[in-house]
Amino acid sequence: MVSTEMDATDTLLSLVPKVTPRDRQILNDLYDHQVLTTHHLHQLHFEGRAVRTMNQRLRQLRSYGLIAPFRPYVHAGTSPNHWVVDRLGVQLLAAQRNTALADLDYRADHRMRVALDYQLGHVLGLADTFVDFILAARRTRSASLECWYSERESARRWGRHIRPDAYLQWNQDQEELHAFVEYDTGTEPLTKVVRKMKGYTNLATESGLDSIVLFAVHSDQRAEHLLDKLAKAPSARLRMVRAYVSTHERLHGRGPERAVWRVPGEPGGQQLGLLGIARRHPRKEQGQDDSG
Repeated sequence: MVSTEMDATDTLLSLVPKVTPRDRQILNDLYDHQVLTTHHLHQLHFEGRAVRTMNQRLRQLRSYGLIAPFRPYVHAGTSPNHWVVDRLGVQLLAAQRNTALADLDYRADHRMRVALDYQLGHVLGLADTFVDFILAARRTRSASLECWYSERESARRWGRHIRPDAYLQWNQDQEELHAFVEYDTGTEPLTKVVRKMKGYTNLATESGLDSIVLFAVHSDQRAEHLLDKLAKAPSARLRMVRAYVSTHERLHGRGPERAVWRVPGEPGGQQLGLLGIARRHPRKEQGQDDSG
């Protein structure tokens, strides 16, 4: 056992001079988001670079034992490679984060579990949303996506009250927006989706800070029904809890920074951008990032 651990350490040490800062960020993103496609990785880490250049680097990282691919079943055609962090990659992350390997909750069958997970579509859709926010920050002057906490990290921080899909901080024009993200695929009844607002209400009450929730749903019809139910929910009467609704198509097409977020209960179908939402909620009243 000791020999095996020493061999792994020696292998990792031999890789240290070969792993670039970009490689480390790829490993972090694969761990945080569970799985990313080749397309995701190109958008996130190889902007302006040829796909061939990216593929060469991914193959190299695979040969090091840091990442591993799989292709899920699709009804027609072929799917792109889906990448997960492999055991050596998790060991490298544990050393980089100064934490025990066990704390990163890695299992030897990680790739198989992700490939067969019935929620793979939800995980990939949430990754799409993360990429949408990254690209929005790149093209928006004076804007930045300062943080994005994954579902795992969000659960660690606020799981006693609520388990959001993600949490973000968006900065623009000296304004800050701290918000939770709920990515909806339409598989849950809307009554269950709306019930999540009770958890956000409890969190806001305990922390004294606004709980701002961004809902991304799969269709305009779903958005209309959710807006109606959110407007009638008990949380709608509380100033400290506010929801905003958009669709996957609008986030991916127009971008989350644009006026694509609808407000429950407001006449005229008013739509806001991220900056407009931030200005509605002064920084001292919003955000939960210090409560973890």
